[in-house]
Amino acid sequence: MSDESLPWPEKHRPRNLELIVGNPDAIASLKVWVMSWKKGIPSKHAALLIGPPGIGKTATVGALSNELDMELVEFNSSDKRNKDSIETLVWRAASQQTLDGRFRIILLDEVDGLSGTSDRGGVGAIVKVIQESVHPIVMTANDPNSPRLKDLYKISQVFSFEQIANENITTVLLRIAKQNKAKVSQEIINQIAENSGGDLRAAISDLESYVKRGTIDTSTEAAIRDVRRGTEETLRRVFMTTDAETARRILSESELDHDELVLWLEENLHLHLLSQKELSDGFDGLSLADLALGRIMRDQNWKLLSYVYDFLATGVAGSRNITPYRKVSYSQPTWPLLIWQGNRSKDKRSDVLSGLSKLTGVSKSRVMRTHYDTITEIIGLKPKSITDYANWLSVDKTSLKKRSGQ
Repeated sequence: MSDESLPWPEKHRPRNLELIVGNPDAIASLKVWVMSWKKGIPSKHAALLIGPPGIGKTATVGALSNELDMELVEFNSSDKRNKDSIETLVWRAASQQTLDGRFRIILLDEVDGLSGTSDRGGVGAIVKVIQESVHPIVMTANDPNSPRLKDLYKISQVFSFEQIANENITTVLLRIAKQNKAKVSQEIINQIAENSGGDLRAAISDLESYVKRGTIDTSTEAAIRDVRRGTEETLRRVFMTTDAETARRILSESELDHDELVLWLEENLHLHLLSQKELSDGFDGLSLADLALGRIMRDQNWKLLSYVYDFLATGVAGSRNITPYRKVSYSQPTWPLLIWQGNRSKDKRSDVLSGLSKLTGVSKSRVMRTHYDTITEIIGLKPKSITDYANWLSVDKTSLKKRSGQ
């Protein structure tokens, strides 16, 4: 059974389908896995739901238990989850039948958060309970790279949950506002959805705050969240999804700029696109993105940048339709990145030379010989003077730091 692209047969569609706002394939696959317990214990005794907070992982488990008429026993992060507690409380729930003969779902929330003295030995105890359980155990985690999940990956069916699209969050917020007869404009709804960064729980909280206060608090991190992601997280999340729209949002939110994205994706594409067709389609997307970047730089037509992200998203996410997602270690681009960094350094030095040429009235080649080295030598001897020189030339300090070795 695939952990992310399993088809959704009509009989497995959850009731009230119109109320589902995200991750329908993951939810359907999870439901199939839970229902398989009625035929016998499956090869994977536990399910692990991976994805950022606030996108409905825990709510999904609660909804499934209600729909399938299964008892739900939940252990969350506020509970004591050390070795002794798990081997008694959790083991008892997992190994004993219910009084009325129903199945129960055991939910272990935020297992990647197990840490410290209070949770000592927790992961090892969970592994033991999973192996002996007669009921489905579902775990949630926010960080797929957490070392605490290493042993759990081996014995769990993994289901990947993505951030919820803004339009879906908007739909939910409008529904909530209507049900509560709250007067909230479409503009405010759109702003709250945009600020949420795909976190539905945060968006609902922000909507509640707005209804109570009448304003959106833009001074706190709770209202406007930083969704810019590091390199590793960007690559992991963009390779995890097969939805081009989701991939595009992840790429556009990344702290990497368009040049770096192309280099990092080119270096690591082969780790996730294993079939010849997938790899060919993936590199076609990267090639088109690179061509668009070339035209942007040549003509300074930055309107084309949106196409760069479109090509990258379809090339990566849209091409992976055979190979299942798997955890890998990503490699940093080698010579292409060094060349790109070298070009950036030359561009910065060119800014300095242009400033000197304008101030002195001589050519850039001459100021290179007569002024540039002298200035960088002075900065090397008196580092604090770099601010004065940068202001004088109207350039960034890094333009001079690179040369001076600061």
